[in-house]
Amino acid sequence: MKPYINTYADVLDLLDEKVAGVQWDRFYKERGRPVPFLTQNTLPDENLAAFLRSGAPVRSALELGCGEGRNAIYMARQGLDVTACDLSSEAIENAKRFMAEAGVQVKWICEDVIKADIPGSFDLVYDAGLLHHLAPHRRLTYLELLQKLLKPGGYFGLTCFAWGEDCGEEMDDWEYYDHPFNSGLAFTRERLLSLFQPHFKVLEIRKYQNGVPGTIQGLQFMWTCLFQKPE
Repeated sequence: MKPYINTYADVLDLLDEKVAGVQWDRFYKERGRPVPFLTQNTLPDENLAAFLRSGAPVRSALELGCGEGRNAIYMARQGLDVTACDLSSEAIENAKRFMAEAGVQVKWICEDVIKADIPGSFDLVYDAGLLHHLAPHRRLTYLELLQKLLKPGGYFGLTCFAWGEDCGEEMDDWEYYDHPFNSGLAFTRERLLSLFQPHFKVLEIRKYQNGVPGTIQGLQFMWTCLFQKPE
């Protein structure tokens, strides 16, 4: 840890040291929890599949917190030029194997998304579970990253834990720093609007739909959101 706070970045780094997160390499190696994105790790999210079927003019995509690459590989199979980033080397190695089996190409970046220098800009940025694992002080960095990486008119898709579904921690941002836990944070619809509506056009906020063939099942406790960056 740095001995002094001289910059805004130093403040963020200090707060990073104060919070504990999931040990993702161990999570992907041990596979001790039968969560859908491990047990169904070759299937995409239903909202992502629906969006790509909609005919939106999307040629390039970036996935933030891609895990083992199920959504990134799906997008590549639809003909998109795909980049995907995750901090877990264990997850990325698994993703490369699944990519080879699928016969497609994805550019993988094994870094902390929030601190990575991701080149280029994209028609679509997709997040299937990174936001709810970010500490509140890193949401500002996250919003800055989205603004940088999305092309004008580009789309931002998101799935995250929904408040009231007994799936994530339900607390305000102040409580977060006094609460040790290894789960994600749940969001209300109002909180999502307060975060994203000042920066994006809100196209959709709804609950995840189960029962859609060829997509991951068992995520009814999640919000799915679609936003668009102004032209």
